[in-house]
Amino acid sequence: MHSNNRKRCHPLNTALRLITFLARNLIAIAVVIILIVLATFISYDMANIYVMINDGLSERVNVIIHHEDPSDLSRFFTMSYLFSDPAFQSDQYKDYIVSDYDYDLKIKHMWVWPWESSTVVTVEEVIDDESWKFNITDEFRERLMLAQMPQAEELPEGEEEDSENEEGASEEEDEPAFELEIPSPKWQNGEKLIEFVKVEGQWKINGIEFVRSLESE
Repeated sequence: MHSNNRKRCHPLNTALRLITFLARNLIAIAVVIILIVLATFISYDMANIYVMINDGLSERVNVIIHHEDPSDLSRFFTMSYLFSDPAFQSDQYKDYIVSDYDYDLKIKHMWVWPWESSTVVTVEEVIDDESWKFNITDEFRERLMLAQMPQAEELPEGEEEDSENEEGASEEEDEPAFELEIPSPKWQNGEKLIEFVKVEGQWKINGIEFVRSLESE
């Protein structure tokens, strides 16, 4: 009797084991597929953000320094940001004619989940002070000369002009020639937070927040 019961239960146990085995494998396969899909979407978003942040920030610098139309940056930035960024309205570089500079951008932290529609990227943005190649406008040169040119000293009362001419001639020969000090352009070097939002399926920069200067290190 007992041996017959064991034989009758054997096919049922085998079926249960087979179902359990298949279920475990299906779950494992499903998890792997989900991870692959997740990794694909993360990689796509990360690559998109990487391109947008590198090209977008470098183009922003170029527009600001050369006083160009910021609306051309709409493929990188939201329109609301382009209208609110004070750097585009700044006259910091209006007196400079910049021909070249060394721009360096380092991404320190970047991550986004596929279901997110916004994220923040941490970067370090630097233009080396020694790398600027530039000229200045004539108006700026005149202002610098007026500010830096030594003023002529007034003659003491009662001193004759002839004695001034005779003594002054030798003094002018000894004095060094006047050299105009031209300040170099400056960029806001430092660590910054770049806010991204997804607009119609495309990542765009929606804000830039200055965190700290790198010179403090």
